[in-house]
Amino acid sequence: MKDQRLRLGEKRKPNKLERQISIALIILIVVLAMLVPLFSSKSADSLLQDRGRMHQVGELAEDDVYATENFSYIDEKRTQALIQEKQRAVAPLFTFSLRSTMLSRQRIDLFIDLMDNGEDGAESFLAQTQLTDTGNVIERLRSFTESDRWFFLQALEETAEVILKQGLFSASDLAVIEAEGYDSYVLQNTVSMQDAKLLEPQLVSTVFTKENLATVLISWLDGYRKVQQAFQPYLLVDALSWLLEENVVYEEVQTLTERQKAADSVQSIVVLVERGEKIITKDTVITEQQLALLEAMGNQAFQYTILEMIGRAVFILLATSVSVYVFIQFLYAEKRLYLYLNLMLASVALSMLAMYAVSHLLHTQSILFLDSFLPILFAPMFTAHITSKKRLGLVAAFLLSCYASLMPQASAMTFFFSLTAGGICLYFFRYTFKRLEDLFNWFYACVICSFAALALNLLVGLPLQSVLPLIGGMLLNVTISLVLVEALVPLCERGFNIPTAYRLSELAFTDSPVLDRLGTVAQGTYNHSRYVSDLAYQAAKAIGVNAMLAKVGGIYHDIGKSDHPEYFIENQGTENKHDDIKPSLSAAIIKSHVKLGLEKGREAGLPQEVLDIIAQHHGNDIIQFFYNEAKEQALSAGAEVKADDYSYTGSPPTFPESAIVMLADCVEAASRTIKKPNHSKYQKLVHAIIMGKFERDQLKDSQLSLTDLDQIEDAFVQTLIGRDHHRIDYPDEPDQKSRGE
Repeated sequence: MKDQRLRLGEKRKPNKLERQISIALIILIVVLAMLVPLFSSKSADSLLQDRGRMHQVGELAEDDVYATENFSYIDEKRTQALIQEKQRAVAPLFTFSLRSTMLSRQRIDLFIDLMDNGEDGAESFLAQTQLTDTGNVIERLRSFTESDRWFFLQALEETAEVILKQGLFSASDLAVIEAEGYDSYVLQNTVSMQDAKLLEPQLVSTVFTKENLATVLISWLDGYRKVQQAFQPYLLVDALSWLLEENVVYEEVQTLTERQKAADSVQSIVVLVERGEKIITKDTVITEQQLALLEAMGNQAFQYTILEMIGRAVFILLATSVSVYVFIQFLYAEKRLYLYLNLMLASVALSMLAMYAVSHLLHTQSILFLDSFLPILFAPMFTAHITSKKRLGLVAAFLLSCYASLMPQASAMTFFFSLTAGGICLYFFRYTFKRLEDLFNWFYACVICSFAALALNLLVGLPLQSVLPLIGGMLLNVTISLVLVEALVPLCERGFNIPTAYRLSELAFTDSPVLDRLGTVAQGTYNHSRYVSDLAYQAAKAIGVNAMLAKVGGIYHDIGKSDHPEYFIENQGTENKHDDIKPSLSAAIIKSHVKLGLEKGREAGLPQEVLDIIAQHHGNDIIQFFYNEAKEQALSAGAEVKADDYSYTGSPPTFPESAIVMLADCVEAASRTIKKPNHSKYQKLVHAIIMGKFERDQLKDSQLSLTDLDQIEDAFVQTLIGRDHHRIDYPDEPDQKSRGE
């Protein structure tokens, strides 16, 4: 049994060739995503053609050079000059320091209070302020008379207050701004730390510094000397320089920030050069400006800088890797993972080539490029139909939307429009079985996609005269995409034997030769399979897995019984063939129908998923009836019976649909044994069967949760009740009896 599981695991390993193809396709679409936007608006010749001969400044031009197309460029010199002008207009910014102002006032007040206390006051002042009297201010002040000292201290207080209010600047800060060429400044607040109402520039020459106090205060000090002849102005200057802290700070970082804001506010000066405009005149001296024009024209032709190309490459690699990773995670346990991935990547690559063709056609025909013309609908619909999973179609839609947003004609809404249109088409193009339904789906998708295209493009300023081309492009896009999907999906499903919704529908509703034979030689098994398919279909719908795959698996799961139908109870009458043979032989015959079913399924060309359901619908469970019978016979004979001899040789179900068919098979067969069935009896029976399979480890690899099992149980019970519902008794009427009604 272990070896068989190992063999199953080996089968799940992806084919080396398929992985190599996946890598090659990923590289291909990455290259296409880089090149298509470059070559979409211009042909390779126009993109790579020489724009003129190489020229040097100061040479004579040998030919006239004209602009081959309209282009614009940024005049860097004029733009830079304007930026410098704006930055120059931002004067240096200064602010008052509240801490320094308060400290200076405290020193002045303390100095005035303690100077009347003689030697003790001076020592106390020096101790409290930690100042060093380098100017010998205290000793010079002691020589004053009491009245002169009082007058001096009053002058000190008044002058300090004036200086602090106007601001005491740092000479080093002023030297910095003067070195930058500024002769004015802006003081942002007042000494009370409130914002100034007018931020008007003021001259640097009028500010106070410790170094220029004697010069700036000369007229102020003369006023004191007129009042008192003994007044010493230089002592006052020394005292102020000693006691005051510089209370105006240069906000260098803020100044640089404001200058940067001013620079950022400058709009680049764009110069438009029209097609046919002469850039260089023959036999004239070539200037630096003319060479700049030639370079701008060349850059406009290539469109992207090196950094932009690097950014695009990173974006493309990121979008591609994320999309492939999500795609793989959705199909992690799927055997056809790399086949589906390769088909998705191939459809995206074809869409990229179509995107180039459409873009180039619209450019050459001078048609306004609109998002509705982008061929981004085929790949999502193709992927969803091939895999039967719409979420994988959305992955393809996301990837193509990322690529479409890089097109040179793309707008700000291109990504959102592409993803929206892809989602709308995936929603409306459901898996249908009638052509008329496809027609209705086409109509609804065209209407909704056209409305979405109109709404999103109007947001980016679409002119009204472009509305009709917009809607026309959308109708054409949806129609062509649907036609391609309807043409290619059947080819792929036949070529790779993929269980698409259409293929499963054919298998479910069209009898094949193998089912015809089963219905002929084993009518009981045929009817049993039909009932199992109904149970499996309803249960799969209830938990959101592939209901059509479960239905087809239920129909074909017992096709191996057509070789020996008489050994299976649903085909037997009163006689039981197993009564005449040993339990071991009976078990071998019962087990053989799984292997025979696989052989017949391969001959009929059934998809691998249906073959897996046939192989797994009994798992490795024990054939309990014959195992018990063999144990009873062995007990009387004193022999030993091995459980493996009476167990199926398959593996437990590895995906939800297979497990559902296993449970439906057991439930349908057991439900036939219930006498006078009702809801309660069915519920007990179904619960017991599911729990039995769960306890015997038949569901451990099925990817079914306990919630799924509860929903499956409810679906089984409701389906059984619907199958065995009771009718009212009609009165006997002769004409009805005669007709057999």
